[in-house]
Amino acid sequence: MRIEFYNVNDDNRVVSKNLGNIIHAIDNAQIYNATSIMSPDFLVDYAPYVVNSNYVHVPLWNRYYYVKDVTASPGGRAVMHCREDVLMSNAGAILNLNCYISRYENQRTPLVNDSRMTKSAKTMVYNSYFSENPFAYGDGSLFQNYHYVLAVVGGDGSQSVEVTTHD
Repeated sequence: MRIEFYNVNDDNRVVSKNLGNIIHAIDNAQIYNATSIMSPDFLVDYAPYVVNSNYVHVPLWNRYYYVKDVTASPGGRAVMHCREDVLMSNAGAILNLNCYISRYENQRTPLVNDSRMTKSAKTMVYNSYFSENPFAYGDGSLFQNYHYVLAVVGGDGSQSVEVTTHD
């Protein structure tokens, strides 16, 4: 079975990985014992490219795999324990999908409005000073020796007002 070896530095969440140049390819890889196609184990001849690569492609299955671990085996062989990269293995189908997106984590672009995420949270502070006490009676006798803080919260039509007094 043919296996192509790569070093990939892309994030696991990237659909189409940048494979760069192939490090090495072998045609004599064997499946090690009974194995899953999603998490296969391959028996290969030990070589530096086996332990120096972190990604492989199996053209026969048209699948891409992360190399999870390499175990030394008797006779100059090594067992490569792999896990499928389902994004890269199915990149063509994923990139050709027409989808309706209801949730979107990247709020830097305004193209998708996610109603469960706050678009922006801003605090605006405005200071207004009164020449007279606006809470006093006509003769100025009510709350003469206090400072007042008026806080307005909201912006969707449901504002509330809080008045706080300080000595």
